[in-house]
Amino acid sequence: MDSLINLVGHFHPLLVHLPIGILLFAILIHWLSKKEKYVSFENIVPFAYLIGALSAILTCISGLALSTNGEYDEKILFYHQWLGILVAVLSITGVYFTKKKKEKYLQWVSAVLFIVITLTGHFGGTLTHGEGYLTKAGLANKTVKTKPTITNAQEAMVYSDIIQPILEEKCYGCHSQIKQKGKLRLDGKEWILKGGEDGIIIHNGNALKSELYKKIILDPVDEKHMPPKGKPQITEKERVLIEWWINTGGYFDKKVKELAQPATLIPILASLQNNSTKSSIIEDVPTNDIKLANQNSLTGLTKLGVTILKVANNSNYLTANFFTVVKTNDTIDNLLKTVSANIVWLKMPGMNFTSSLAGSISFCDSLTKLSIEHSSITDNQLKEFQKLTRLHYLNLVGTNITLKGLLQLKGLYKINELYLGQTSITNKDSLLIQKTFPKAKIIFGNYHTEFLPSDTVILKAPVKK
Repeated sequence: MDSLINLVGHFHPLLVHLPIGILLFAILIHWLSKKEKYVSFENIVPFAYLIGALSAILTCISGLALSTNGEYDEKILFYHQWLGILVAVLSITGVYFTKKKKEKYLQWVSAVLFIVITLTGHFGGTLTHGEGYLTKAGLANKTVKTKPTITNAQEAMVYSDIIQPILEEKCYGCHSQIKQKGKLRLDGKEWILKGGEDGIIIHNGNALKSELYKKIILDPVDEKHMPPKGKPQITEKERVLIEWWINTGGYFDKKVKELAQPATLIPILASLQNNSTKSSIIEDVPTNDIKLANQNSLTGLTKLGVTILKVANNSNYLTANFFTVVKTNDTIDNLLKTVSANIVWLKMPGMNFTSSLAGSISFCDSLTKLSIEHSSITDNQLKEFQKLTRLHYLNLVGTNITLKGLLQLKGLYKINELYLGQTSITNKDSLLIQKTFPKAKIIFGNYHTEFLPSDTVILKAPVKK
């Protein structure tokens, strides 16, 4: 018997649209038939009300069957049920008045029916899609709840700042106060720990034994896969975060920095932080005005092989590229120092560093980007860059810099791109580096691309016959 009731209930989403469309059509043609131009429509009104009443009755039956599964908020369900029954009663009344040609009463029934259909649809939409379903589209700019702002990933609360927003976006539609599919709620700690009709959903310390996680990683075509097909899906990044949360204990009151973090998780945590601060302005070029750089010094650097360019035609800020200059001397160091205030981007790949050169660079207080990959810079020379407080890009690929040397720059809080490939610094140091430079995206490189036969086309001379 329960299976039969459940089967009838499953027809409700299909049937529910019939009385809405048919009865609204009946109301519309009834109102139009009052105009002389459309007076012929009055012959359709009785039939439209009759079909609408029959579909409303069938919808009520299927709706009552569906409500027995206990998945919905009782208060909202109560309003939706009785308003739905009222729609059926009013539509039957409308049929009676059309038969008896009691036009005055039919007008009142049509007006009230229109209002009741609207309210019934509102509560039905709330049960199915969540609170404010009918109004949130029009008020999107005012009512959309924003995710917590994460300015420092390590200081973020694991559950409230990272996991809960995922559940709210992807799971609350079926598992919250309004609706509890499978008798499961995910909108609070107590409900998550309670589980649903299948029992406990989280086994702290073991994601693969946790029903919450197991249903996420099921094949999307599997009927038990969550979220269901057609709903916004859990992304790969979100899956990794949920897995990490459960494997580290499923805590609701701990910060990110208090939990063990595998190296593969560091860039994901950093991306949360970068996403939350993406509206902040990255200052590639300072906004304050600056005087024209010393032209004799610029000419001297150019003659020595340094490429000097303006960042814009109307700007006195400059880029300096030492691509063809790999050895420095006192002349270069002094010339660079005299124009240091104007340099915002500095490229010195393969440079043979000296303490004097490092000191000259330290005077570039407008510097925002520094590329010194494959150079000979040492930890002691790198220490000179502590003064470069505007620096947000630093490329140290292929240098002999150590972790200890890098951490000397901990005061450079604006760094958001840090390239460390081919150094003694590895992924295992990521956690400490991320704590030191909370805004930084750390790139180690060392990527390997698999060769595919289709990548290359070999052209051969035609064979002579």
